[in-house]
Amino acid sequence: MQKFLSFLVRTNIYLLVFLTPLFFLPFSFEAFEFNKQYLLFFLVSSAVFAWLAKMVIFDKEVRFKRTPLDVPILIFALVGIVGAFFSADKIASVFGFYGKFTDSLISLISLVAMYFLVTNNVLPDKSSDKEKELATVPGIIKAFFWSLFFVLLITILSVFGVLKMIPGAPSIMQNTSFNTVSGSLEGLSIFLAVALVFLTGLMMVKKESGSKSRDFMVRLFWFVSLFLLILIDFGRAWVLVLFSLLICLIVTLWKRMFKEDVNKLLLPIILIIIAVAFLMINSSLIQSMFLKSPLPQEQVLNQQYSLVTSFKAATANFKNALVGSGPGTFFHDFVFYKPSDFNTSSLWQVRFDRPGNYFAEILATMGFVGLASYIFLISLYLMIGYLFILQKREALPILMALVALIIGQIVYYQNTVLALFFWLFLALSAVAWQKPIKEKSVTFKSFPELSLIFSVIVIVLGLGLLTLYFFAVRFYLADSYYLNSINQNSDQMLEKAVSFNPYQPIYKMVLSRRYLNDMFVEASKPASEINKDLVQVYAFQAVSLAKGGEVGNARIVGATEAAPNNVAAWETLAVVYREIQGIFNGATEWAVKSFEKAISLEPNSPILYTELGKIYLNNGDIEKAREQFQKAQQLKPDYADAFIQEALMYEKQGKMNEAIKQMETVAKQNPNNSEILFQLGRLYFNNNQVSSAIAQFEAAVSLAPNHSNAHYSLGIAYQAKGEKQKAIAEFEKVLQLNPGNQDVQNRINQLKAPAEESTKK
Repeated sequence: MQKFLSFLVRTNIYLLVFLTPLFFLPFSFEAFEFNKQYLLFFLVSSAVFAWLAKMVIFDKEVRFKRTPLDVPILIFALVGIVGAFFSADKIASVFGFYGKFTDSLISLISLVAMYFLVTNNVLPDKSSDKEKELATVPGIIKAFFWSLFFVLLITILSVFGVLKMIPGAPSIMQNTSFNTVSGSLEGLSIFLAVALVFLTGLMMVKKESGSKSRDFMVRLFWFVSLFLLILIDFGRAWVLVLFSLLICLIVTLWKRMFKEDVNKLLLPIILIIIAVAFLMINSSLIQSMFLKSPLPQEQVLNQQYSLVTSFKAATANFKNALVGSGPGTFFHDFVFYKPSDFNTSSLWQVRFDRPGNYFAEILATMGFVGLASYIFLISLYLMIGYLFILQKREALPILMALVALIIGQIVYYQNTVLALFFWLFLALSAVAWQKPIKEKSVTFKSFPELSLIFSVIVIVLGLGLLTLYFFAVRFYLADSYYLNSINQNSDQMLEKAVSFNPYQPIYKMVLSRRYLNDMFVEASKPASEINKDLVQVYAFQAVSLAKGGEVGNARIVGATEAAPNNVAAWETLAVVYREIQGIFNGATEWAVKSFEKAISLEPNSPILYTELGKIYLNNGDIEKAREQFQKAQQLKPDYADAFIQEALMYEKQGKMNEAIKQMETVAKQNPNNSEILFQLGRLYFNNNQVSSAIAQFEAAVSLAPNHSNAHYSLGIAYQAKGEKQKAIAEFEKVLQLNPGNQDVQNRINQLKAPAEESTKK
């Protein structure tokens, strides 16, 4: 049993290194980070338990190696735990924000546990037969090499379109951006940049008597990694390569580490030149030489908005200054603290759940104490690492990789693979230091009672771990049901997702909107076929999922209750109440309150102000509507919908000239917006300007051929002008888009009837 536990610890460490960059599964909504987080949690937790069980139950002795980095690491972890307790979104802090996942407390604890697991169960090399039971640094490097090999191979096959030709391949593999490291090529390029720096370090310190096959692999991986970096050409990855190698070059020259063979410094110098060159070259020129079409690009929040948002979040109050808003809550920080001028950017509608760099995320979500402890950890490591490589040059590659990972955190956000290798290389560096490490041991051999107590504690921990595994499996099944509900458009699958994981608000938001859609479908049936009770049931279920309430004999915790500071949850509730105003008394008031709550969470959103204004407008409160539309226009002077609604407000007041003038101005600014052209045409028609209306409707349908309302209005306009055949053609198009619409069918019949009667006569 002891050997099995040692085997489990060693194998899990190797599997972490090998599988994490490769692991993805198409069974969850997010195929990469979600599954990698599960892999990290299961492998680390089972290995740590096996390590503890071996020491306590079998060895009757607890041995723990202390490293100089232990204290800052524990402080950093403690800040995360305290921050999660006082978090703005406790569910996101514990499990990670949905879609990102990497920023969870579970992830942080798993990574810290992995650090201690490695420092206590990995040796610099196999120095004795007894120690062969443990993992070694060379073994971990070998696992990394094999993982990198498959990462490079799969990426090459994906980029050049080979994977999509494989019969039965998952749909996610059909994209040219597919890679196993990250959901984007930009995330992959940061990983490849770190790998390139690490491989450069290995080539610099390699010995002439070293393994020929290993040297060949290093060179091959170096060239392929460089080729892919050139092909992807992500500027931040080149910045990483440039500065990490520049730092390496300065240190090695300053300390004359390669005075016997200074030519080895040519390699980093060449890479520095390449990095500078490609920072100035247009990537499309490179991609056009090898690919038929440009590679897709990830939309990353720029550094300015990242830092501004994070600083505002950290300085908002005393609690945030100390421990931040809580792990996994950058989404909430962004929507609340984003500057108003963000609305002028092309990505103004995007609610970013991650900043442009990891340090900004630490500042926002873990405060100044968390950032200070992290900077202290890095500074202490760099100081010790610098002193150590002066004595042992073979440690240079790991130090270079750590420097690259740190720079990567400055220029890019953290994903699971980058986080794993940061903490792994941190631990491997501590293993290589050896001298600063002190081992503490407590033996139970002379105290059987103490041994029994600790054995019971380990057993209880094991039972607790099994309980966590049970819930982890349920949560994974929930996400699988969620994915299937989207693919199959199934309410039942979504209901199962909510049942298996009642803590995830996103499932409840989506199911609430699904019930709302079901209500619309039922209500749109012919009057004689509408089940009014079913309409009310769907409406009630939609409210309950978003707000919370009694459904049958069960109490549902709504999305706004589970995540009271989530603007998307309140927006969902507001939309539900807005759409059921004719069904439930008081729905209008609750819709207003819900939008107001959403606005309090995202004060610089022109969309929310406009939607609130629409409710006031529909209920005849012109002044309040005008106030909301003007606020939206102040936040975003080119926000067309706010100006459209203001024009409709003029129409409702009977001021047709002002309404038309306003809409004409908006149409000039947005000539390719079919909705604006449709609304302008409608205003023209209502003002008896039929010819002008027809011109606008025709322009609208030419831009949006499936715009039912534009086709219908165009048919009405043709009919008013006496052009029956054209009117019939438009109504038939509407009928194709909306099969079974009785009103449209009646209009067609009325237009055809005179012609048929004259034929009979």
